[in-house]
Amino acid sequence: MCRLPDGSDVEEWTLFRSSQVAASGQVNVNVNVVEYQCEPDQHIRVSYFIDLNKAELERNGTVMALQEKPSGSGFIYSNGPNTIRGKGDALTLEIGRMAPIECKAKQ
Repeated sequence: MCRLPDGSDVEEWTLFRSSQVAASGQVNVNVNVVEYQCEPDQHIRVSYFIDLNKAELERNGTVMALQEKPSGSGFIYSNGPNTIRGKGDALTLEIGRMAPIECKAKQ
């Protein structure tokens, strides 16, 4: 939760989405939210902001903003140390120097 100057509380996620809408100048933001099952026994959620060329990765209660990067095939979103890349329902999660984590979209 975040406390606004007027004393009201707002969820971080709601605040972020509102800022994205304001920054884009758009009223409707095209968002595709996908839940992934990863190995070993992990779950992540990725919100793809199609019109903004951005994504948000939610993992273990942490939200990371990612920027779309050029890709010859499939997709890549990264913020430097954290990257997701994939094609179709397959996704590879790269976090720093950790071994890549393979994921598949839940049906």
